[in-house]
Amino acid sequence: MENTEENEKNHIREKRINSIVSAWKLLTEAGILTSDTMFLSQPLLEETVEYYLSDRDILKTRYKIEDKIQLYKVAGLIANAIVRVKPIIPKPELNSFTKDSEIYANEILAIYHALAVCSEYDTSYNITEEDWFPKWLDSIVFMLHQRRHTAEMLMSVFETISRILYKNGLKEPK
Repeated sequence: MENTEENEKNHIREKRINSIVSAWKLLTEAGILTSDTMFLSQPLLEETVEYYLSDRDILKTRYKIEDKIQLYKVAGLIANAIVRVKPIIPKPELNSFTKDSEIYANEILAIYHALAVCSEYDTSYNITEEDWFPKWLDSIVFMLHQRRHTAEMLMSVFETISRILYKNGLKEPK
């Protein structure tokens, strides 16, 4: 039994690390973030995922969840972990930030990654193409950077998005 749980945790650990790395690469390729002035720290990335796994275990115990958790819950937990641990760090030679995206890089990564998680079962809709998305993104980046929040509050944000846009994200995982 313990081996099965550890194997599952290792699978989740690898999946989350790979998905965050993929999100980082996509955001840098799109020019939303830049690898010229910052980088994704492997030790901090691993710590981020461990923080997520700990919160995940607590959530499963608190709500008596026996199997997988819904995507919006994953999105909220991992977004919280990214913002808390901050795995994107400035390169040592950076003397000052020149763009907001450098200051808010971890918050941007957390949001885009969480949206990707929410749309895992339903890729037919791209929220980033909506006219209202830039204003919403600015508001949530501000909230994550300047205000207090909890993983549960972020789960509610991503549940709302899932209820409106990604109906398959609300299904019980298989």
